Amino acid sequence: MDISYIIVFGLYVVFLAWTSWKSSQQVESLSDFTTGGHRMGLLLGVGTSVATWVSVASVMGVPGFLYRTGIAAIIGWVAGWFLATAIMPILAYKVRRPEMPARTFPEFIRMRYEPFQKVSYLQLIVAVLMFVGYFIFSHLQVVGFGIVFSTITGIPYEWAIFGFLVFLIMTCTGGFWSVAATDTVNAILILVGLAFGLWAVLTATGGIGNILDAVAVTTAPVNVGGPPMKAGIMLTPEGSFGWGALMAIFMANAMGASVSPHWIARFMAPKNTKAAVLQMMWTVIVLIPIFICLIIIGLGAKALLPSLPAGKTTDYIMPLIVQQYAPPLVGAMTLIAIMAASVSTANSMLLHCGTSIYYDIYRALFPNREINEAKATNHLRISVFLLGIVAVLSAIKPPMLLAMGFTYVYGAFGAAFMWPVWFGLFWKRMNRSGAYAGIVIGTVGFIAARVMNATNPFVVGAALSLVAVLIAVFATSAPPKESYEAYFEPEASESTKEVARRIQQESDEKAKEKLALAPGK
Repeated sequence: MDISYIIVFGLYVVFLAWTSWKSSQQVESLSDFTTGGHRMGLLLGVGTSVATWVSVASVMGVPGFLYRTGIAAIIGWVAGWFLATAIMPILAYKVRRPEMPARTFPEFIRMRYEPFQKVSYLQLIVAVLMFVGYFIFSHLQVVGFGIVFSTITGIPYEWAIFGFLVFLIMTCTGGFWSVAATDTVNAILILVGLAFGLWAVLTATGGIGNILDAVAVTTAPVNVGGPPMKAGIMLTPEGSFGWGALMAIFMANAMGASVSPHWIARFMAPKNTKAAVLQMMWTVIVLIPIFICLIIIGLGAKALLPSLPAGKTTDYIMPLIVQQYAPPLVGAMTLIAIMAASVSTANSMLLHCGTSIYYDIYRALFPNREINEAKATNHLRISVFLLGIVAVLSAIKPPMLLAMGFTYVYGAFGAAFMWPVWFGLFWKRMNRSGAYAGIVIGTVGFIAARVMNATNPFVVGAALSLVAVLIAVFATSAPPKESYEAYFEPEASESTKEVARRIQQESDEKAKEKLALAPGK
């Protein structure tokens, strides 16, 4: 291994440790740990949003599927994700509107639908679904980290994945502040590293024209010894998927990602509604050059390396191309960018897992126990680290292709949460019964359709969820104003504010102090 890889990697670790230590000093309360105290600035907001979007499913999965199927991957994944991001400013405005935003996504669901329930089973159900989904996400990120870290160090994959725990220790100390700060650093590294990778691929291939000429006629199998491809299929819109399967992937990524709990949580973190909206608008702009690099690298890889070695999945495309065709310093920057993508997203997902267990599930099961904020924050740190250990152990045997794993989880999230989130924010009549029906029926419908190998399990789950929501809403009484007022009115009533204080277990004095200090909207 060239010394350039070790030097760049060492500098990255040192800078990440310093950033984590500085950001951990910002944590003074449980809200700081879970949502940055609802005072996140625009720069950190854009940084954490970009880095979370650009996970291993993007940096390794998208080039891998471009290598496997051609431009169809742009329609299924890239277009789906960009549509989701484009509609997020609308959601961000509504989610961040209350003066006392929720600390977590399950708490947001509780405040919107069960504000007067001492024990919110809806919050418990959502937290369990979140935990399962984000553990799968974390598992996939650790797999991507292991592939890249093994490439950099030469350590076997089965041992390389344990290196992830070192990064987790650094970033979990500061909670959301630490994740946001390190994400911003990682976002810059991702953009710079992928630009270097793009330059290396264009230099090796001779330009985009040569890449398109090569993929237009290639029949080389994905793996050596595999079945040959049909000539020209890589430049057809549907690729090897077929339109039914491709639309299923597109819709799951677009609609499922837009209401995924980790995005709702990020909408709560900015200091006001304007920052929340601008955060997502700037995120779309920053993502454009990143995905241009990924698309060209993925197609260029097919021109440079027509078939992968037997036993290697297409998730290995980026590391293999970088090693073989990039100068050492360029290769080091690109691989560190990939590793940064996996670290930033995994830390964020594990934070959501730990918060779901300790803050949402624990509180739902033991509503009478008071939460000491200092102890709760330390317990959350321990929970995140223990979950990281389990995620590493589960990643010893790599699973499905990385991008496809994300699509399944996004599809399930979309089927379960799309109507409760959208209707909850834009329809006052949406009530508790509708939320229960939508989440339960949507989840069961998606899983059943997936088990039965339906072409579009997301559409099945979302359609069943919609029918269940409408029947439940119109068959039951309207919700109390305290459940929706904060999302629709410029100034909520005192009773609505009191509900938020009680749910978050804060004293009147502390809550009023926070409201008085909150920036204007």
